[in-house]
Amino acid sequence: MTTYSDHALHAHEPNSSTCDPAFAAYLAAQFIARKGFSPHLSVPELEPARDACNYLLVKHDGMQLSAVCIVNCETDTQRAFGLSAERLRELADSCRQYAGRIGFSKMPVSVQVIEVRARALDALARKRLAAYKRRSPLSKSFITAWALDTTNATVWTNAPIAARWSQGRWLKHLLTAPRTPVSADDNGRRLLQVKPGWPWLTFVIAATLVAMYGVEIAFAVPPGAGWFSFDTQTLFALGGLNPVSVFQDGEWYRMATAALLHGGIAHLLFNLVALLLAGFSAERLMGSAWFAATFVLGAAAGAALSLSFGAAGMVAVGASGAIMALLAAGLICSLRLVDNAERLQIQMRLMFMLIPSLIPSATSHDIGGATDYAAHFGGALVGTVIGVLLRISWRRHAATPPAQPLAAIIAGIGILLAAWSLTAVAAHYPRYAEVVEYIPDARIPGQWSDLSAADAADLAHEFPDDPRGHYTLGRTLLLKARYPEAEQAFRDALAAYEAHSDDFLDAFESEARIFIALSLALQDRGAEARQEAAPLCDEFDTGDRHEALTAYDLCTPPRS
Repeated sequence: MTTYSDHALHAHEPNSSTCDPAFAAYLAAQFIARKGFSPHLSVPELEPARDACNYLLVKHDGMQLSAVCIVNCETDTQRAFGLSAERLRELADSCRQYAGRIGFSKMPVSVQVIEVRARALDALARKRLAAYKRRSPLSKSFITAWALDTTNATVWTNAPIAARWSQGRWLKHLLTAPRTPVSADDNGRRLLQVKPGWPWLTFVIAATLVAMYGVEIAFAVPPGAGWFSFDTQTLFALGGLNPVSVFQDGEWYRMATAALLHGGIAHLLFNLVALLLAGFSAERLMGSAWFAATFVLGAAAGAALSLSFGAAGMVAVGASGAIMALLAAGLICSLRLVDNAERLQIQMRLMFMLIPSLIPSATSHDIGGATDYAAHFGGALVGTVIGVLLRISWRRHAATPPAQPLAAIIAGIGILLAAWSLTAVAAHYPRYAEVVEYIPDARIPGQWSDLSAADAADLAHEFPDDPRGHYTLGRTLLLKARYPEAEQAFRDALAAYEAHSDDFLDAFESEARIFIALSLALQDRGAEARQEAAPLCDEFDTGDRHEALTAYDLCTPPRS
């Protein structure tokens, strides 16, 4: 694509030695050693700029083409950059053929003009340099100008705010700090490339998530109900995250199991793609131990923020929090790489998944349910912190970050907690997976007493888990003097209530027991009726319930 050839510098090679008083030479050496520019790469279209400056430095990473034109006005006070702003823009435009593409977007070409001066910038020079800018905000040819005053240690530029903050601070540091010798290969704190090999742990995690999806299919509620998506009851029964269950019922195991579950096939596939993108970059950069530790801590942070901001009735699942942590940590750790094409490609891949996942309006994929952005932010925040800590503690010549044993311990704790959590899911599953159907509102009569015995029997048969149907059936049978059948209906109502007492009023139990006692009394089974009514007599000493019990002499002790 790009034809580069060795080419001598117009003036001389940059000299990093502190004995060379020219700051321009020192600055060029810094760009070479610290920023990855080269004095030997020749782009034919930029050759006219070579005669207009002392040092022409070029960097091409396969995606972006950048050039720096350094002019030494410090020793030659009459010198200035020798090309007009329009001519420089034409040269930059002609170099756009070397820029790569991301999707349908062409990457930009940047050219910087840096004049090193021994005096302050006057108004005429400032006006001349201010003209070195791109034609329009939409132009992909970025032209900027800088003026460095070595006497007063000041930096002037017409560059955008971001460049002023980043490169401006760096240039200011070079002007004020003591000069230190550098060489063109002084990149000891950078990695030339990511560690070769396959990200085996990434595939293990992916296989685990796929296996857990198989578990969701096998234990869907009701059986066979889920292949492409799962309802809330299935996800809850298998360990989905819910604030009420965690904080009120103490089911903390859900913080671990939720990260292993997914709401549907689309949700799973999206996370697998993101995981593989993170793995091929982050795992080979961080090492498997820190990759696993970041996954564990990201999952925990995502669950914590999800619980903090989620609605009481939500059921949250997915490995998104953990994967956001991997993407963020990998992005920060990629700064450890030499500034080349591989680094840029890694960063673009990671940002392609990370940034849209943190912006609600940018997330257009349908994963079957509301996207839990709190979990995304929690994972990304922890991943950023881990990435920064690893980046600043990374030893000079080490291929992987430090504290690998600590990372292995964190990962091991995460595995043990996950195993314990799965056993807790198995213990709770039978209760939460029970399929309960209650009488729908549309079938509930205005007055339960309006139901006939046949209609009540139909409701009790169709909805055996709803105690109201059995209770109403018992009342109608009692009025028809079918006392044994009424007793059984009331006992069925009591059993259904005890199985699902959280869904009904507490008073239902006493009502059912009173009618059981009455049914026994009407069958001339007085002793059994009094035994059934005894706790009720102590509870209700006045009111309608007391009158019903005393009407059949159920609260009077039996005569000896």
